[in-house]
Amino acid sequence: MKKRFEGNTISAGFSLFELLTVLVMLGILAGISAPSVGKFLAGLDFRKEVGDIMANIRAIRLQAIVSGQQIKISIQDNNLLLDLGKEEQEVKELDLDPESELTLKPAVVIFTPQSTVTPATISLSTGSRSRTISLDPLSALPVIR
Repeated sequence: MKKRFEGNTISAGFSLFELLTVLVMLGILAGISAPSVGKFLAGLDFRKEVGDIMANIRAIRLQAIVSGQQIKISIQDNNLLLDLGKEEQEVKELDLDPESELTLKPAVVIFTPQSTVTPATISLSTGSRSRTISLDPLSALPVIR
């Protein structure tokens, strides 16, 4: 014979009050942690921009070595402008935040086929964040300072 549900047995589920209490606590926790998550994600975007700049610098160095010609770079509209000689120019577009400011000191940097470079610094700043990348004159590799 089947037993029918009797009102005096212990319930195996959660009450509506318990579920609402947990949802309210999760909402409060999400409200407290949301600003920190936003700052963390902004920091990741900035690191990606710095990584992209460094990757492009390494690629330009390798291009100068492989081609056997010196390459001059400068900054134009937050992008790298490459002077490949013989009046040939190429623009390496950087995916930077529109509010970012990219500077190069000195204004023109020369990569040579012998894997050397004009001593230079590249500065990237976005809001309160900033990073300086130095170019090692002997190896022509970018170094974060």
